[in-house]
Amino acid sequence: MRLAGLLVKNYRRIGNLGCQIKIDEIVVLIGPNNAGKSTILDAYEAFASSGAELEVSHFHNEDQKMPVEITGIFDSLTKDDLDVIGEKWAHEDCDYGTCIKVRWVWSQAGEKGKKQSFDPTIGDFIDGGSGGWDSLIKSRIPQPIRIRPTDPVDITQTKIVAMLKEHVKQQLKAESGSTKEAFDEIERLAAKLFAQSKVMLDEISTKITENVSEVFPGATIEVVPRSKDTIDEKVIAADSYLRVATVDGGNTPLALQGTGLQRALLWSALSVMSEPITGKKKTKTSSDAGKILLIDEPEAFLHPPTIRSARESLYQFALDNSEWQVIATTHSPVFIDLSKNHTTIVRVDASSGKQRYISTDKASFDADEKKRLQMVRSCNPIVNEFFFYDNIVLVEGDTEQVIVKYVADQLGIDVHVINCIGKANIPLFARILNQFKVVYTVIHDSDTPMCKRKEKIVGNAMWSINEAIRIAVSGSPGSKIFTQFQNFESEFFNDDLTFGKVDNAISAIADNDSEEGKKIIETYTKLLSGDTSILTTSIEAFNAKLQKHLIAKELSTDWRWN
Repeated sequence: MRLAGLLVKNYRRIGNLGCQIKIDEIVVLIGPNNAGKSTILDAYEAFASSGAELEVSHFHNEDQKMPVEITGIFDSLTKDDLDVIGEKWAHEDCDYGTCIKVRWVWSQAGEKGKKQSFDPTIGDFIDGGSGGWDSLIKSRIPQPIRIRPTDPVDITQTKIVAMLKEHVKQQLKAESGSTKEAFDEIERLAAKLFAQSKVMLDEISTKITENVSEVFPGATIEVVPRSKDTIDEKVIAADSYLRVATVDGGNTPLALQGTGLQRALLWSALSVMSEPITGKKKTKTSSDAGKILLIDEPEAFLHPPTIRSARESLYQFALDNSEWQVIATTHSPVFIDLSKNHTTIVRVDASSGKQRYISTDKASFDADEKKRLQMVRSCNPIVNEFFFYDNIVLVEGDTEQVIVKYVADQLGIDVHVINCIGKANIPLFARILNQFKVVYTVIHDSDTPMCKRKEKIVGNAMWSINEAIRIAVSGSPGSKIFTQFQNFESEFFNDDLTFGKVDNAISAIADNDSEEGKKIIETYTKLLSGDTSILTTSIEAFNAKLQKHLIAKELSTDWRWN
């Protein structure tokens, strides 16, 4: 059994409409300021606290007439789970399959929350639950570690050192021989333990250095112990601090380093601490709750190129370490990576209650599609901005991107244009937007049914993409297609240019006397204003425009259209 989702109501920014979050290995929460992203992280901590008292400020608009409700949805139920809980609590959910639901309800500030369980026989929650429920549920909730961009460095350092200390303790306990004897004769062997723990801390520091140097090349990390007292909270890293050496020769305590390096060091340390003590990688099972890192804006304070390194570091931390998951909030499209498995992107909108998310597992991208996503992202680092917008246009190249933005600005329309860097990528992005439940417009060239390859006439693969686009767009009611026959230049200039396409288009729309420029602006104005007369969304509309094109250009005998 595992925690698969969280439903939050009447908690801080989130009102009675509620906000549902699916729990994955990596969950990235996006949305504008004050949308409720950090509220979700706070709500997770409240749920994991087993109903700990809340202050009045945690109630939505501080209105205690509307009880706070935080519901956990648990799936992957085993027979052993059901034997403990009772089969009566399991039921089918359209989003989660077979699951159980338990929630904490706070009706008064300063009072402990009340636990309730969903009873499918009556279709509602009831107080309490069955025998054994509390201990089992608690054991399946990943324990949160919260990191905020405003955390002072001493808090960050304390968290790192505490984890280092606990990790070394566990290693010492797992060792054979003199290390175990040290725990029996703690006073006599305190000095020896100190020396051994220092060696282990040095080994761990080396591993952290390797990790953090991927984000900050040349940085090295040292843990400096300050105590040789007994092992109880002292001999291992008690009152210790972190010293960082950088590529420029500096060697100072962590407190004197930049905020970006401080935060990158944190999850680098977490990654090393997550390595199994035995050296054997642990396989995660449904009974492993593990831990979950709740981190606000991991891109905060980082130089743009460093954000990409930090993204890789944080994703791999969650995907490579079986005991850890991550929920992160972000304002950076660069921090979104749809090529990674077990990743869910959630758009938080506390005011509307709309549920918009995409799961890479549910999308089932194949190896080729993942490569395409990586390629587009590398060429266009901010391509993932479309997750932050509602009015979206997909185009296959630079020319259409420039024209759409120009016309939209003239009309005063806020539109986000996604340059898919090739027609073949459009169906992939359409599928992503379909799952994210966003309506969009596609502008693409028709190309021709036939083309020449090595002096031979062959079928044109780009012609078949027309149908692929049409099929993908059909999965999003309200989305639409505008096809240019056979391309932008032919549609508006009666010519097929091989170079200077963008410059030619810009010159045309900048020339007030250009007939081609007037036609471009008129057509794109209709498209962005919702005029359906020029659309080719259906096969019938596509074929009708195709026939008009063949007649107007006298192409009935042209080999490319045969």
